[in-house]
Amino acid sequence: MLRYFSYLCLLLLSTFSHAKDNKIADFEVSGIKGQLLDNVSFYLEKVKNESATKQLKRHSLDQIKNSLKALGYYEPEIKLSFKQEGDLADKLVIMKVEIDQGTEIRISELNYHLQGEGESDKSLTQIIKKLPLVQGEVINHALYEKSKSMIESQLLELGYFDAQWQTNELGISLKDHSAIVTFDVKTGVRYTYGPIVISSQTPAVKYIRSLAPFKTGEAYQANIVSQYNLDIASTPYFKSVRVYADIEHRENKQIPIKVDVLHKPTNSYEIGGGFSTDLGAKARIKWSKPWVGTDGHYFDTDAVVTELEKEFEFAYTVPVDDPVNDVWRYAFGYKSENNTDTQKYSRKLTTQLQRQWLTESDWIRTAFIKHEREDYEIANEKDTTEMLLPGISFAKKKSKGGTTPFWGNQWLFSAEVGLDNALSSTDLLKLQFQTAVLRSYQNNHLFFTKATLGAILVEDITDVPASMRFFAGGDQSIRGFRYESISPEENGVLVGGKYLATGTLEYNYQFAPSWRAALFVDGGTSTNDFSEDINVGAGIGIRWLTPVGPIRIDHAWAITDNNNTRLSVTIGPEI
Repeated sequence: MLRYFSYLCLLLLSTFSHAKDNKIADFEVSGIKGQLLDNVSFYLEKVKNESATKQLKRHSLDQIKNSLKALGYYEPEIKLSFKQEGDLADKLVIMKVEIDQGTEIRISELNYHLQGEGESDKSLTQIIKKLPLVQGEVINHALYEKSKSMIESQLLELGYFDAQWQTNELGISLKDHSAIVTFDVKTGVRYTYGPIVISSQTPAVKYIRSLAPFKTGEAYQANIVSQYNLDIASTPYFKSVRVYADIEHRENKQIPIKVDVLHKPTNSYEIGGGFSTDLGAKARIKWSKPWVGTDGHYFDTDAVVTELEKEFEFAYTVPVDDPVNDVWRYAFGYKSENNTDTQKYSRKLTTQLQRQWLTESDWIRTAFIKHEREDYEIANEKDTTEMLLPGISFAKKKSKGGTTPFWGNQWLFSAEVGLDNALSSTDLLKLQFQTAVLRSYQNNHLFFTKATLGAILVEDITDVPASMRFFAGGDQSIRGFRYESISPEENGVLVGGKYLATGTLEYNYQFAPSWRAALFVDGGTSTNDFSEDINVGAGIGIRWLTPVGPIRIDHAWAITDNNNTRLSVTIGPEI
């Protein structure tokens, strides 16, 4: 009896060892290619390290058939076997799959039918025309499901909240090797915007309502509601915003638009720091009060200290209709600069009144008048100036990709004028223009170009305050050259120029999810008469894509300055 029990134990151990050793190490598929092979392989990857059993074989055959069926092949012939390779001490099992895909199933009919108001809605009928299913093509289950989803999404997007499928069917004829797709939907009515319902207690009701990009009774569109959410969230008042269609309470062909907001604290503070090779280490503290009084006024106090500059600004904003793009702003600021490299020292007090609003073509237009008093020393020249400068600026920026944009356009134009007989130290007209373009190709190729032009129309540049003169060079200008190290000189000292022209061409290649390599060339000058040679810098760089934006590290050569090299570190997107 004992001997029999011992034999039984040895047999069980041997069986266990055999099962343990016969794990599937890999698979080989023959007879198919392309998307069919990819689909089958996607499943077979999951059987690696599984035991080679009859149950697995049956399950694998079913899964392979389903993988082929999804791409329109309903009658394949499949041979599946396990082949053992290696000696007894190193057993490897290969799953071998031979497939004859058989005859494909092609779409013979596409039957699309809309009932109700949606039948004549071009926004809905256009999406029907764009469905990816094509008569005569091999049926693809993924495209069938995508088409169904596209119709459902568009119905919700356009406000057909009562829509119901009458038929959504994929009919297969194995005899005729054909497929018939039928989509029949009863759209019901298209809802219109109902009242705006603000569920939270807030003093900002006036602005929430004024920002609405729709009127009660207009046809509903979900993307308009999403934009409304973004517009409210961009105001300075709220910590969180949620705008949505209250489907549950729809009635009389109208749907209420519900707004939930959570206000920011009465006072908010930000403390931060950073580094750039232009200005060195940076520390920043900001105090904001997002609601003052009863009409939604707000103010910001910002202090920034770097190795070269110290800056303080107070801004008090009074909304008109839109608290972001339609405002009056009163500002006071102080800035000091101590650049021993270029022997430029200045202290400036600024008071400013702005009127900012958005044009119909989405340009941010800012009319302003500012008074600047500046004490400066440059090229052993000390002076004190006062300038009363009325002016106007137009700015526009569009980008996609958030803090790491992959597409963008940016424009800026400004003009300001000073008159000697109107509280200014000299007559001048200062013009500035900047444009930047960012484009991507095939996800991992990024191209960036930027141009900056400036001109000061003045008789003598030495009459112009130091902070208003043009200098070039640095991380945001011509890399390879020190910050503000390019300008006309007087007795070997940089004094700044009347004109500025700089440009950048840059290529980025994304070689990993969070990393890009860069090649770039910058060029330009600051000048009084364009008699100087154009300065050129070129180099290579690396971009680390972080949640706060790209960290850009560049090594640049000053091509026109004895190939001197300079490391450049900046944080933030190109646009």
